[in-house]
Amino acid sequence: MPSEKLCPDCTEPLEQMELQGTDAVGTLSIVSAASDEGFLSSVRADEILTPVPYVCPECRRTLVYAEE
Repeated sequence: MPSEKLCPDCTEPLEQMELQGTDAVGTLSIVSAASDEGFLSSVRADEILTPVPYVCPECRRTLVYAEE
């Protein structure tokens, strides 16, 4: 079970939200580049991650995490 995500500004627990699109582009995803460096270097090139937004109910800061 993943640990609770906290706001880096006010340490309140973040609430998971859902991305909504109004165009015909399709589903958003994060795909690793073929690079051996960078913060996604441990992600395989064929692994696709989904961007998941989290919002702080106190200060309204929004963070987007790449999740499977």
